[in-house]
Amino acid sequence: MKMPKYDFQWFEKEDGRKSYRASISKDGKLRLGKNLCKVLPEFIQVGFDSKFKVLAIADGHGAGIDWPQCGILTAQSLSSKIASTGLRFPISFLLVKDEATGYFLGQIFPRRQKVPGSAKKEYDADQLFIIYQHIVEDLVGRLAKSTPLAERRSCAEEAFYSAVQSYCPGYGDLEAYLEEQIQNKLILENKQYSAVYAQKSLDQPLVGEENSFCLYDMIEMSNDGGIGRLEERIAAEQFFKSLSKEERKLSRMLQEGYSMIQISEELNLTETQLIAMGREIGEKRRQFYDAA
Repeated sequence: MKMPKYDFQWFEKEDGRKSYRASISKDGKLRLGKNLCKVLPEFIQVGFDSKFKVLAIADGHGAGIDWPQCGILTAQSLSSKIASTGLRFPISFLLVKDEATGYFLGQIFPRRQKVPGSAKKEYDADQLFIIYQHIVEDLVGRLAKSTPLAERRSCAEEAFYSAVQSYCPGYGDLEAYLEEQIQNKLILENKQYSAVYAQKSLDQPLVGEENSFCLYDMIEMSNDGGIGRLEERIAAEQFFKSLSKEERKLSRMLQEGYSMIQISEELNLTETQLIAMGREIGEKRRQFYDAA
């Protein structure tokens, strides 16, 4: 009997005791974990990014905070900054050293809380939404652009809360799981809006109405895959359709390499008028993509 050719991936036990941790409580006290204290310089600087909810600890180069050996220091201004985002205390951070900057960067480490009257533990979905809101906004801005903005934002938020409920540690990294679920939901819901482009080969059904199938279904559903390129093309088609007949003709002729003299003769407009029209198209493009 021929033995199969195995390709094992070996895993090491994860030891959380070796990680760098920090936490901040309601009283505005920043507590640095023992392992973190061992590697910090004598003077530090502490910062917080409100958008990505990331804590940063950097070398103060002799002029920053002289932190006590107990690892507990008062950080009222930091506490206020964090509270302004809507997050509730206490908050724990898991830090890693960024080799490029030398900073210790800390992502919030969300914990599950006991459900009242039950032994079950759940994440606070509203707290998680504050932590990962930048992911939702990024996906809404990049994907499913055929769907109206308000609808795709609503769809993304619904997918987020649903993913929080269905998540379990066995699915791997929480952030990656949430991102994948939101992305898939946005792309799935967007198909109904791509139907308006049925005259385009990508969306033209290959069979009848029943069990219809189109090339849109075959596109890779990844952040940097074909779906992104399709969305860009659909957005470009939407913008082109919004232009006047003359503006569309000017755009097409410029893309095809016609000279200004040839375009002027074709559209019966002066070069000054064509330049003004070009500027107007540019302004419309800016407004269109800002609103997308």
